[in-house]
Amino acid sequence: MSMGLRKRAAAVAVSTALLVGGGVAAATSASAGYMCGAGYHCVYWATIGDSGQHDYYNSDRDFTNDYFDAARPEPGSDENVNDNVRAASNSSTGGYESHYYRDIDYKGGLLFCVNPGSQIWYGGLESWQEAQASSLLLRPSTTIKCF
Repeated sequence: MSMGLRKRAAAVAVSTALLVGGGVAAATSASAGYMCGAGYHCVYWATIGDSGQHDYYNSDRDFTNDYFDAARPEPGSDENVNDNVRAASNSSTGGYESHYYRDIDYKGGLLFCVNPGSQIWYGGLESWQEAQASSLLLRPSTTIKCF
Protein backbone atom coordinates (compact mmCIF):
# COMPACT_ATOMS: atom_id res chain seq x y z
CA MET A 1 0.00 0.00 0.00
CA SER A 2 1.44 3.39 -0.98
CA MET A 3 2.05 6.15 1.56
CA GLY A 4 -0.70 8.36 0.04
CA LEU A 5 -3.23 5.52 0.18
CA ARG A 6 -2.32 4.78 3.81
CA LYS A 7 -2.83 8.44 4.75
CA ARG A 8 -6.23 8.50 3.05
CA ALA A 9 -7.28 5.25 4.75
CA ALA A 10 -6.17 6.63 8.11
CA ALA A 11 -8.09 9.88 7.49
CA VAL A 12 -11.24 7.90 6.63
CA ALA A 13 -10.84 5.79 9.79
CA VAL A 14 -10.41 8.89 11.98
CA SER A 15 -13.40 10.63 10.35
CA THR A 16 -15.56 7.56 10.83
CA ALA A 17 -14.52 7.27 14.48
CA LEU A 18 -15.34 10.95 15.06
CA LEU A 19 -18.74 10.62 13.42
CA VAL A 20 -19.62 7.48 15.37
CA GLY A 21 -18.26 8.93 18.62
CA GLY A 22 -20.14 12.17 18.07
CA GLY A 23 -23.35 10.26 17.45
CA VAL A 24 -22.92 8.33 20.67
CA ALA A 25 -22.20 11.52 22.63
CA ALA A 26 -25.25 13.24 21.19
CA ALA A 27 -27.47 10.28 21.98
CA THR A 28 -26.37 10.06 25.62
CA SER A 29 -26.35 13.72 26.62
CA ALA A 30 -29.55 15.27 27.99
CA SER A 31 -32.72 13.20 27.83
CA ALA A 32 -35.72 15.24 26.81
CA GLY A 33 -39.28 14.27 27.55
CA TYR A 34 -42.04 15.65 25.34
CA MET A 35 -43.12 19.27 26.11
CA CYS A 36 -40.84 19.50 29.16
CA GLY A 37 -37.77 21.77 29.40
CA ALA A 38 -34.30 20.30 29.88
CA GLY A 39 -33.65 19.35 33.49
CA TYR A 40 -37.32 19.36 34.50
CA HIS A 41 -39.88 16.79 35.61
CA CYS A 42 -43.27 17.97 34.35
CA VAL A 43 -46.79 17.03 35.35
CA TYR A 44 -50.03 17.71 33.51
CA TRP A 45 -53.65 18.08 34.49
CA ALA A 46 -54.60 15.96 31.47
CA THR A 47 -53.10 15.88 27.96
CA ILE A 48 -49.41 16.78 27.60
CA GLY A 49 -49.18 20.14 25.82
CA ASP A 50 -52.95 20.76 25.91
CA SER A 51 -53.69 21.15 29.62
CA GLY A 52 -52.34 22.75 32.78
CA GLN A 53 -48.63 22.04 33.39
CA HIS A 54 -46.35 22.33 36.42
CA ASP A 55 -42.56 21.87 36.22
CA TYR A 56 -40.30 20.52 38.97
CA TYR A 57 -36.52 20.79 39.00
CA ASN A 58 -36.06 18.99 42.32
CA SER A 59 -38.03 16.58 44.48
CA ASP A 60 -41.16 18.02 46.06
CA ARG A 61 -42.51 16.39 49.22
CA ASP A 62 -45.88 18.20 49.13
CA PHE A 63 -47.97 19.12 46.06
CA THR A 64 -50.67 20.88 48.12
CA ASN A 65 -49.02 24.29 47.59
CA ASP A 66 -48.37 23.78 43.84
CA TYR A 67 -50.62 24.92 41.00
CA PHE A 68 -50.77 24.22 37.28
CA ASP A 69 -49.56 27.18 35.19
CA ALA A 70 -52.30 29.80 35.17
CA ALA A 71 -50.62 31.73 32.33
CA ARG A 72 -51.69 29.03 29.88
CA PRO A 73 -55.38 29.13 28.96
CA GLU A 74 -55.71 25.35 29.00
CA PRO A 75 -57.99 22.97 30.91
CA GLY A 76 -56.69 22.55 34.46
CA SER A 77 -54.82 25.86 34.48
CA ASP A 78 -54.67 27.36 37.98
CA GLU A 79 -55.86 24.07 39.53
CA ASN A 80 -53.99 22.57 42.49
CA VAL A 81 -51.47 19.88 41.43
CA ASN A 82 -52.21 17.68 44.45
CA ASP A 83 -54.28 14.64 43.40
CA ASN A 84 -54.63 16.04 39.86
CA VAL A 85 -51.66 14.55 37.92
CA ARG A 86 -52.90 12.60 34.90
CA ALA A 87 -49.77 12.68 32.70
CA ALA A 88 -46.05 13.29 33.25
CA SER A 89 -42.84 13.87 31.30
CA ASN A 90 -39.20 13.55 32.42
CA SER A 91 -36.46 15.71 30.86
CA SER A 92 -33.81 14.99 33.49
CA THR A 93 -30.32 16.06 32.49
CA GLY A 94 -28.82 14.12 35.39
CA GLY A 95 -30.39 10.72 34.68
CA TYR A 96 -32.95 10.92 37.49
CA GLU A 97 -36.17 8.94 37.44
CA SER A 98 -39.37 10.74 38.50
CA HIS A 99 -41.10 8.75 41.30
CA TYR A 100 -44.65 9.85 42.17
CA TYR A 101 -46.19 8.93 45.54
CA ARG A 102 -49.80 8.81 46.72
CA ASP A 103 -49.32 10.97 49.82
CA ILE A 104 -47.15 13.90 50.89
CA ASP A 105 -43.68 13.12 52.26
CA TYR A 106 -43.33 10.23 49.77
CA LYS A 107 -45.80 8.12 51.75
CA GLY A 108 -48.82 6.06 50.77
CA GLY A 109 -46.88 3.97 48.25
CA LEU A 110 -45.33 4.53 44.86
CA LEU A 111 -47.94 5.25 42.20
CA PHE A 112 -45.69 5.29 39.12
CA CYS A 113 -42.32 6.46 37.86
CA VAL A 114 -41.04 7.94 34.60
CA ASN A 115 -37.60 7.31 33.09
CA PRO A 116 -35.43 10.17 31.79
CA GLY A 117 -36.45 11.12 28.25
CA SER A 118 -39.82 9.43 28.59
CA GLN A 119 -43.41 10.34 29.39
CA ILE A 120 -46.71 8.82 30.39
CA TRP A 121 -49.58 10.14 28.31
CA TYR A 122 -53.07 11.01 29.52
CA GLY A 123 -55.01 7.75 29.65
CA GLY A 124 -51.82 5.70 30.11
CA LEU A 125 -52.11 5.38 33.88
CA GLU A 126 -54.30 2.83 35.60
CA SER A 127 -57.36 4.26 37.40
CA TRP A 128 -55.70 3.73 40.82
CA GLN A 129 -52.68 5.81 39.68
CA GLU A 130 -54.44 8.67 37.91
CA ALA A 131 -55.12 11.91 39.82
CA GLN A 132 -53.58 10.50 43.02
CA ALA A 133 -50.01 11.90 43.22
CA SER A 134 -49.12 14.14 46.16
CA SER A 135 -45.30 14.12 46.08
CA LEU A 136 -42.34 13.63 43.72
CA LEU A 137 -39.01 12.05 44.60
CA LEU A 138 -36.16 12.19 42.08
CA ARG A 139 -34.04 9.04 42.25
CA PRO A 140 -30.94 7.86 40.40
CA SER A 141 -31.47 4.87 38.15
CA THR A 142 -33.30 2.06 39.97
CA THR A 143 -34.47 -1.45 39.12
CA ILE A 144 -38.10 -0.35 39.38
CA LYS A 145 -39.95 -0.64 36.07
CA CYS A 146 -40.83 2.91 35.01
CA PHE A 147 -42.64 4.36 32.00
